[in-house]
Amino acid sequence: MPGRDHPPCHDPSEQLARLRRVCRQRSVSVYRDQALYLQILRDELLSATRQALYRLISDVDPLRFRELGETARQGFHAAVDRLVQRCSVLLTVEQLRLLVDQMRQENRRRQARASRGMLEQLAKQSEVSEEAADTSPRQEASGSIELSLASPLDNDQPFRPITGPQEPERSETADADSGADPADLDVLRSLFQLAGEALDHPSPDPTLSTYPVHPREDRDSGLLPSQPDALGLWMEGFDQAMDRRLRNLSHAVNVQLLRSGLASTLLPVTLLEAVLRGQMETQPAASNLLRLHLPIAVGEMEQGMDVLCLLLRTSELEFDSHRLRRVRRRLREHQREVHTMVRQQRHWERRCLDREALSHWQSPSEPKLPPENGD
Repeated sequence: MPGRDHPPCHDPSEQLARLRRVCRQRSVSVYRDQALYLQILRDELLSATRQALYRLISDVDPLRFRELGETARQGFHAAVDRLVQRCSVLLTVEQLRLLVDQMRQENRRRQARASRGMLEQLAKQSEVSEEAADTSPRQEASGSIELSLASPLDNDQPFRPITGPQEPERSETADADSGADPADLDVLRSLFQLAGEALDHPSPDPTLSTYPVHPREDRDSGLLPSQPDALGLWMEGFDQAMDRRLRNLSHAVNVQLLRSGLASTLLPVTLLEAVLRGQMETQPAASNLLRLHLPIAVGEMEQGMDVLCLLLRTSELEFDSHRLRRVRRRLREHQREVHTMVRQQRHWERRCLDREALSHWQSPSEPKLPPENGD
């Protein structure tokens, strides 16, 4: 019967509520393991950084460090310790959660700038096509005769070379190809304008915030999200934020190496980010070190040069630490469970929408008639 109630085991609302309860329990375990991972990372970060610096200095030029005075060496070690301590303070679940929000806001602003740039480019193309349409001469039909009262002798160049008209025809063809249909340009412009407005003014709806479904009580309590999809996004953002912290620390230490005279080159942050994303090919190097071959001719090195710098990565830190590997295995198990819950959540959300649509279809709302004057 279409009007009978669903049993509890097949009720989408009950299943979604059960998923929220299970996800809330899972989020407590995820929070505990993430906090333990960060605690181990804070404990081992200084020793891993010092070991990587020792390998870097030994590989580049060990005499440079020996030539430094005792005061300079102590100052270098103190500066590195301060940088590591400053980074360790920011390696907490709460601080990384704030960084995840900042990174996603940066992505929204970057998308908004790209949308505005595309919109401006479409506007310029539209203006160029309109100007070309206004200034282009009227095309005459082939074989038509032009009648004029002007004498042919008034023309300074009555005879033109045979190859002369080919160039303007080519330019006219290029203009015709470059100018798109104004209707298509208007449609694209309106689409990009709507996208830019949506990115510039984010909706206050919690379903469109940093996490897709993130109840306000969860955000205020300081705990992790209780929805499976939001918890999955947080676990992905956790790793990205941790990589961002370690990348910034690596760049700061590389700057300190350059100031102390222990390094002669400095790679920009964009190159470090490209390496973390796997967009650049690297050369073999020790743990937490980065060796890049730059095809830049410098002096006698016409074939390019190799640059060696510090780049702390979670994968290599875990390779050197069995404690981090153990916690990472538990985090991956949590991630697999959360992905399973996300698939279940999407299934029951579709079932809930189908049931709502079916109820509206079977019992349409009748329009209310205005009361008669006699009533």
